[in-house]
Amino acid sequence: MQVDVSDKDEVEAVMSGAVSEFGTPEVLINCVGRARPLCFEDVTYEQFDETMKTNLYGTWNTISALLPYMKERGGYIVNVSSMAGLIGIFGYTDYSASKFALIGFSEALRSELKRYGIIVSVLCPPDTDTPGLHEENRTKPPETKAISARAKLMQPDEVSRALIKGMERGKFLIIPGFDGKFNFVLKRLFPGLVDFIMSRDIRKAQDGKS
Repeated sequence: MQVDVSDKDEVEAVMSGAVSEFGTPEVLINCVGRARPLCFEDVTYEQFDETMKTNLYGTWNTISALLPYMKERGGYIVNVSSMAGLIGIFGYTDYSASKFALIGFSEALRSELKRYGIIVSVLCPPDTDTPGLHEENRTKPPETKAISARAKLMQPDEVSRALIKGMERGKFLIIPGFDGKFNFVLKRLFPGLVDFIMSRDIRKAQDGKS
């Protein structure tokens, strides 16, 4: 069944029907996202609006619909962000905005839901070999491709194993793969160095275009 996750009423109707049929979920994984990498000036307002509605509102709407049921018994909520939600990447102005917002939302939600026995985590995978990534690659600017090439492409089963391991530990921020963890630590401790490396890759890609 296809559901318009940005439509709050539609999500509530579908989720309440699912609870009636299958019962209250113990685990809710919000794995929703769309990305169409473009330079900022090529991103229309309509694209920005759609990205925010899908990536951020979609998660909000699903949790809003299921939380009244989950509060009664506790559970686990995982929201899927991205490494582009931790590090702003050339070509992802709309996507990064939505995924950065999702991390802040998840952190605030985690503190609110502890009293109900509900754990909240956020998954931040790097580029993963999925149909969504192949679609992204169709519009990626050369600068974005140059930056992406630095990190190892992960497989879905690797990300899934990292997610389960992180959930078993109750971690808030779950970052699969060595490259992702390394880049996150580097960004926190040496943001200037990360900016220098990305800027160098961007310049090289731009020189190649000219």
